[in-house]
Amino acid sequence: MRSRFVEKTPSSLGGMAEKTARFREDEAGSFTIFCLFLFVTILFIAGMAVDLMRFETRRVDAQNTLDSAILAASSLNQKLDSEELVKDHFTKAGFNADEVGVRGTDDIINTDILVGRTVQAATNIQINTWFMDLLGVDRLAGGAQGTATESVTNVEISMILDISGSMGDNDKLVNLKVAAKNFVDKIYLNTPPGSTTSISIVPYNGTVVVGNDLLKHLNADGETIEIAAPAPYTGAMTQYSTEHNDSTCVRFSDDDMDTRAISETTPLTRVAHFDRGGNEFNTPGMNQRWCNENRAAIMVHSTNPTELKLKIDSLTHGGWTGIDNGMKWGVALLDPAMEPVIRKMNADDKKVSDAALGRPAVYDREKTMKVVVLMTDGANTLQRDLRDPFKNGPSRIWYAESRTSGYDSDLDRNLTKSDGYFVLMPDNDSDKRFYVPGLPTSTGDDFYTDASVLPADAKQLDYLELNRRFSEDDIAKFFFEQSDTTAYDAHLDAAYDTESYGSIDDRLQDICDAANDLQRIRVFAIGFEAPQEGLDAMKGCASSIGNYYDVDGKGINQAFDSIAGQISMLRLKE
Repeated sequence: MRSRFVEKTPSSLGGMAEKTARFREDEAGSFTIFCLFLFVTILFIAGMAVDLMRFETRRVDAQNTLDSAILAASSLNQKLDSEELVKDHFTKAGFNADEVGVRGTDDIINTDILVGRTVQAATNIQINTWFMDLLGVDRLAGGAQGTATESVTNVEISMILDISGSMGDNDKLVNLKVAAKNFVDKIYLNTPPGSTTSISIVPYNGTVVVGNDLLKHLNADGETIEIAAPAPYTGAMTQYSTEHNDSTCVRFSDDDMDTRAISETTPLTRVAHFDRGGNEFNTPGMNQRWCNENRAAIMVHSTNPTELKLKIDSLTHGGWTGIDNGMKWGVALLDPAMEPVIRKMNADDKKVSDAALGRPAVYDREKTMKVVVLMTDGANTLQRDLRDPFKNGPSRIWYAESRTSGYDSDLDRNLTKSDGYFVLMPDNDSDKRFYVPGLPTSTGDDFYTDASVLPADAKQLDYLELNRRFSEDDIAKFFFEQSDTTAYDAHLDAAYDTESYGSIDDRLQDICDAANDLQRIRVFAIGFEAPQEGLDAMKGCASSIGNYYDVDGKGINQAFDSIAGQISMLRLKE
């Protein structure tokens, strides 16, 4: 009988091992499983993308609607309620306006002048998910928000321009005019819509002609003084004014240079209306006066480029150099203490435009930039005035119109205007109480007389009137050279140097320091073919070394162009 069991041979065992190995290594069907897994993954990713795309589309629509709404609501020209206008935009775009929060703020000066408006808005956006809900995220939420501001950017500029005599050399004034006018053009070209720029022009030499348009609104009229003991002679003065109105230059003390402000109540002292040298006894012309009103006066906060350029074209050169005076006025026109004065100039006769109302703005006001552009071609020299006893008050001179025409038998000649003068000699005997100088070009016709022969129309002259009629040297020579040596010497010395080279530099640095204090005013300073003293003064005045320029020739155009560019960039950063 054959056995049921077959002994396995080594060859049959090897076959089974081979089949087992093949089974273990066989990958048929694995790719299908992988594809199913990948499909599900892609499906979830695509579904998430759809949900995210739907949400982002809605959010972008909301943000665009919000941006458009707040831009429209912040416009200074629109008269609607800001909140209502923003919500109306959302309603029309298909959003729920009740879910939008809005806050609007108006910036107003002088109680009724709108110079800025800010509108802030925010809303939440939510959508129900389609695919992400399978992952437990049933909704997506986010926000849209923004702030829009439209404002009148207050840019106030003082251009302080040297018109001293040396500016006539080497075409410097010609080059300055080109550069300054290009500066005006560039400043206004780069003024954004809805913004306002005002420029004041302060021409200076040894003085600054303020101009009556401005000075009449300041405290420069002095006072009337009653004379306690008038002279006991016909026509004696009983009162006098401490100030004249013949010219508009102002004299500042050293202490004045420590402060920026000139207000409508600040007491101002005018420079005397005088001519120092001899003039052959003729009435000095305006061009001979220390304060020459034929020079260009200050232009105050103009917003008209054409008007500004015409002013620049009108500049003429002459005189000494007093940079401190120019800087003082330029800074004062940027100080808020001047604002009531500007308002009066507008209300009185429109000497400044409505666009300049509210200027100069307070220093901490948002969107306000104050700039000084100072230039010189020289160095500080000297400044002059009359000594106090010769500026105002009663003089020792009487004048009678009745003695200026007709024939005088004693003198054996026809009388002229010079014969109308009588000079009080208080220390002489009574019969020689008045000296009559006669013709100023001779001594043969002068004589002394007592007070009883004063003509009935004789009037005592104050020094304001005397200085109108004669130069200081001519007063000394005509009235006192032959009659009173002490008075003669005193009148020759009546005009004096109030400031000289070193002291003016110190005064300039003081007012520059005041301007730069706490960065209230940005000072740009240009040395234009200037000596080292002038360059040092400009460098010391500039707010930073980057604001200082040392230029020659037509390089002044590049300096002004660079400053205009910096102002434009600063405007964007404010």
